[in-house]
Amino acid sequence: MRARRHIIPLVWSLAASADESPDFIFPVACRYGVDCFIQNYVDHDPTAGFSDYHCRQQTYDGHSGTDIRLVNLPQMDKGVPVLAAANGKVVATRDGITDTYLDPARREEIKQIGLGNAVVIEHRDGWRTIYGHLKKGSLTIKKGDRVIQGQPLGEIGLSGLTEFPHVHFQVTHHNKTIDPFIGKPDRGKCGDNLNSQWLGIADNKLTYFPGWLLDHGFSHTPPDNYRAIETGSFNNGSGDKNPRLFFWVRFIGLSTGDQATLSFVAPNGELIREYTFPKLKSSKAQQFYYIGINNPAIQPDQPGRWQGKVRLKRTLLPPIKKAFDYAVGVDDVAGR
Repeated sequence: MRARRHIIPLVWSLAASADESPDFIFPVACRYGVDCFIQNYVDHDPTAGFSDYHCRQQTYDGHSGTDIRLVNLPQMDKGVPVLAAANGKVVATRDGITDTYLDPARREEIKQIGLGNAVVIEHRDGWRTIYGHLKKGSLTIKKGDRVIQGQPLGEIGLSGLTEFPHVHFQVTHHNKTIDPFIGKPDRGKCGDNLNSQWLGIADNKLTYFPGWLLDHGFSHTPPDNYRAIETGSFNNGSGDKNPRLFFWVRFIGLSTGDQATLSFVAPNGELIREYTFPKLKSSKAQQFYYIGINNPAIQPDQPGRWQGKVRLKRTLLPPIKKAFDYAVGVDDVAGR
């Protein structure tokens, strides 16, 4: 009987740990907050609305994963590895889908392959991770392969139902979506991440931040839209004889009520132009702003280092303030 009494708690202990989650590393080889960012979190609102685990709107209705994005297409073209978040076995792959922006006219057709080029890894006890929107031809593994944590699976791409270069990282347990930031399907208290599934280092660097200044630039023509910016064509204005100069910025994850102000400051400290844009009436996954001036090189005594400044005023959040340099001289050489 004594042996039996000792076996019972041992069996109970093993059963209790059977469904424990794997610990995940950040699944992208990048510098978070510098050249990669979280665009969308898991949606925790069961209604037609949407809400992330902090009860904010950095998600969209029905979103089941974490979208880790790059800044632009040149970065994607260079190749940014997607990594296995934990040890496991590859149980499904898909490749061969072209990297391209979503064509609204083909939305229903593309829904059938929504995640584009993708990898599914099975971990222990019913846990799986899914990696979507990978770059065509970049997969380095195949179905049936055993992978270790941190092993490259492919590269971030623009395949499937997507409008920006990113990887859709999704965690499921017995086919139910789990938010890795809280380790459970239901949010509960706003911002409660005591059961986060991220390993310590990843958990520390993935501090929730609602909104980022994604990138900026100077150009001689105004950017038409965010896709034009993502091509990298508006990162500087050198080599163009157009007499105008534009300063632009692009944000992600903005909230209702956010308000941006852009300004140009001359080398002598004089404020040449400033404009405050209207407050946002709704949350924005992406938002870009720009202002323009006449050629600063013809201003009296104005050659030198100009500044483009941006200030984002936010409700119940600290403002975002940045200043960027642009060198103006005989050759009109851009400097960042």
